[in-house]
Amino acid sequence: MAITTRTTFATFLVAAFLVLAGVGGPSNEWDLAVAAWFGALRADAPGVLRWASAFTAIGGAPVTLGVTLVATLWLLAKRLRGRALLLAATVLLERLLVELLKEAFGRPRPQVEHLPGSLAFPSGHAANSMTAYLALALIAVPGSYRRLAVLAALAITLLVGVTRLVLGVHWASDVVGGWTLGLSAVGLAVAIGERSGARRLETQHDVVARHELPPDQD
Repeated sequence: MAITTRTTFATFLVAAFLVLAGVGGPSNEWDLAVAAWFGALRADAPGVLRWASAFTAIGGAPVTLGVTLVATLWLLAKRLRGRALLLAATVLLERLLVELLKEAFGRPRPQVEHLPGSLAFPSGHAANSMTAYLALALIAVPGSYRRLAVLAALAITLLVGVTRLVLGVHWASDVVGGWTLGLSAVGLAVAIGERSGARRLETQHDVVARHELPPDQD
């Protein structure tokens, strides 16, 4: 992706995040309408809460941090220390940023039973799952499987975000804001990885198996 294209996309993500932070929440008609629609869905189809409760765990800390730990250890075993450090740092620093942003914006969650104790914006499940799974796909997965891994990461992240709305624990702008934050974090990580050379380096086995470019040109 060209530098100008990346800069434009990054600017769009930051602008979208700030707009969602500024206008979303309990006073926003769009957020209220989406919350009401999902509230009606829960009332009409209470069984939907079961699958939402099960699937939302994929975006929780135990799973995302566990997957990141396994991937980091695998990269270390492959002697890809730069990638291992990049992946771990991206996921951990993004999680810290989410908590700081929640406190900074102070947006209350929707009024539902069994409401989590934390604040609403941005959605941690949406941001953390986008960061963990997409970063894993772009940093840890070998190039020959990377496109499929990216698609799987995006699909998982989108579904996790939807579960937050089904459960009624977030506003729609919280979820979209979380996605934009996660995309921004991964985009920054990829840029750092390419600039430092960490993301371009692959084992000779991967390169020979793919019949592609030398390690320093991937």
